[in-house]
Amino acid sequence: MGIEQRLENWARVVRDPQSRPQCCASWAKLATALRDAEKGMVAEPCIPRDVQDGWLVERAWQRIADPISKRLLQLHYVHQFPPEIVCRILVRKYGASHHTLKHWRVRLAKAHSIAAHVIDGEVARVTMAETVRRMTQGETV
Repeated sequence: MGIEQRLENWARVVRDPQSRPQCCASWAKLATALRDAEKGMVAEPCIPRDVQDGWLVERAWQRIADPISKRLLQLHYVHQFPPEIVCRILVRKYGASHHTLKHWRVRLAKAHSIAAHVIDGEVARVTMAETVRRMTQGETV
């Protein structure tokens, strides 16, 4: 999947109320995991690939350090604002250059590049965590 398809999938997943996680807070997630562990239940939900990837992109989006690129992606993909509105918000709220609209494609390409880099790092982190989990449980990798 390309970066634009992943970001569009992310926007669909985040906007869809049915694909939201079942826990409203981190403490609730921990309490649910502890409850399930006591009952011997495995907390591995059967989430379709696109929803799982959407939440992975959401976690990666939260790690983006550049505030203008981060908000550009959110406003453009999740809120589906046109470029003129996105640029107006970025200029007024986040101090972006007044020439942001003139350089829209460059700004969007930069945001895509940053997002792709952060998503790749998040994928590597998740893969490594899964490998370590399997190794500690004695499974073959």
